[in-house]
Amino acid sequence: MECKVVVVGDSKCGKSALVHRFANDNFLTMYTPTDFEKCSVDHLVGDYSVRLTIWDTSGAAAYDTVRPLCYKDARAFLLCFDLSSQMSLHNTFKKWFQEIRSHSEAPIILCGCQSDTREEVKHPVTYEQATAVSRQMSVTGYVETSAKTEEGVTDVFELCALAALGKSRFASLVRRHAPHLKKHLRTHHQLKTCTIM
Repeated sequence: MECKVVVVGDSKCGKSALVHRFANDNFLTMYTPTDFEKCSVDHLVGDYSVRLTIWDTSGAAAYDTVRPLCYKDARAFLLCFDLSSQMSLHNTFKKWFQEIRSHSEAPIILCGCQSDTREEVKHPVTYEQATAVSRQMSVTGYVETSAKTEEGVTDVFELCALAALGKSRFASLVRRHAPHLKKHLRTHHQLKTCTIM
């Protein structure tokens, strides 16, 4: 199965580092602004083979008019924000969710990036704040990730792949093809890495 996943969110929130970690299995230590980048990754979700074509988009306002052009035919969106920034979480609903929904009805996975930086700031985004916003937007799921430590990186892309197959089949696909993700279903909400809405 082929699956186009579009990654959106504020500049410097951790999108490119997340994509790079998943595609190349290493951590980007230097920030380089992204225009638009695309990569393909063949990945097994359990015993289900998926080709993820990942579009990493720029969060800069200068690209606001052209960015939505790459939303066409997206099967899933990865809506990213920086876990060390309350404003970044605020923008997920005020800007990014509105932009996505004005162009597509594809499933959205909310992704908190840079979980390793939480301790470095006075008021990081809490798990409860992020899940409240994810419920407000009625997204498919929420995952906290760190490209540096690899926390949640594989899970978030596997959830995107399975969500792209359709909401009505999502839970059964997770159970059948990715039993390791079962623990993340909403019935297991006490686990705080990933929540399926």
